[in-house]
Amino acid sequence: MTRSTDIRRWIIDHYLQDGLDGSELRLETRPMPELAPGQVLIKTRLLSLDASNLLWLSEREDYLPQLQIGDPMRGHIIGQVDASRHPAFSEGQHVVSLQSWSDYIVADGDTLLDDALTMTLELHPEIPLDAYVGTLGLTGWSAYAGMIDVGQVQPGERVLVSGAAGATGIMAAQIAKAAGARVYGLAGGAKKCQLLVETLGLDGAIDYKGCDDLQAAIAEVIPDGVEVFFDNVGGETLDAVLPNMALHGRIVASGSVSQYGKAAQYGVKNLPLVTTKRLRIEGFMILDYLDRVPAMLETLEQWFLEGRLLNQNHLVQGLENAQAALPTLMSGGNTGKLAVYLD
Repeated sequence: MTRSTDIRRWIIDHYLQDGLDGSELRLETRPMPELAPGQVLIKTRLLSLDASNLLWLSEREDYLPQLQIGDPMRGHIIGQVDASRHPAFSEGQHVVSLQSWSDYIVADGDTLLDDALTMTLELHPEIPLDAYVGTLGLTGWSAYAGMIDVGQVQPGERVLVSGAAGATGIMAAQIAKAAGARVYGLAGGAKKCQLLVETLGLDGAIDYKGCDDLQAAIAEVIPDGVEVFFDNVGGETLDAVLPNMALHGRIVASGSVSQYGKAAQYGVKNLPLVTTKRLRIEGFMILDYLDRVPAMLETLEQWFLEGRLLNQNHLVQGLENAQAALPTLMSGGNTGKLAVYLD
């Protein structure tokens, strides 16, 4: 296939204002440059859309340098080396990296080698490419680190996952099941709850959109208390779970997607229960566990091939549709990993 003479990329036009309105980014086209010595041309095959994108479109500080107006939007990609003038990278090689929302990326090879978030990828012939952006990708690694390393889930324990049909939640739930726990999920809508129980084999699911009292609904489904809570949502959901935690329970703080992009943050009222129930709350970032990724990936690939993990992605076609798909993360409209195929 003939290489494009242009690069298309999404640029930040303005920061979001208490929610996305679909105009925060603009699609820019610029000429394809000639590769300089030491540079690599990467063709993006898959672009991951994540809750982190909502943070990066705001003026709030987070774990990476803040993006400025006029900067390219960034995201995790799976790319393929299209051309290389660096000895460590060869044409056809696949890489996972944090890069711009672009169909082509010109990168310095030495910078890629020094970047902890960039790694080469050996694709298993029996595993589809999009599995490596969700089930076996960054969200899978995050779910594994949170559930196994932070949550220290044990066989038979009662585990509750919020956002259980979302990208990280759907993986956290499956990993807990693979570890032998009894797993329950919170999701929005009967269809998502049905998928969690009938397809993924969870022990129960609660439709938070279909109940008037979430705290009472959790108590009914898990009367003996939650021993491990994997929290992707925060806010009112965390408030409803805290009274349902078992003594000495563990809360894995993976994210607070319900609060991203909101000017007024929800104040959790039940935090005193952390003391009376002797709970442990621990947040984590996958950045702290990158040295464990090769071992995690080996385990996840094995579980996938054994049928213990399913690949459930919400796929969008075409870079031009990336911005329109992003609000799905706030509405809960995606089931599994939200990603854009550029092939």
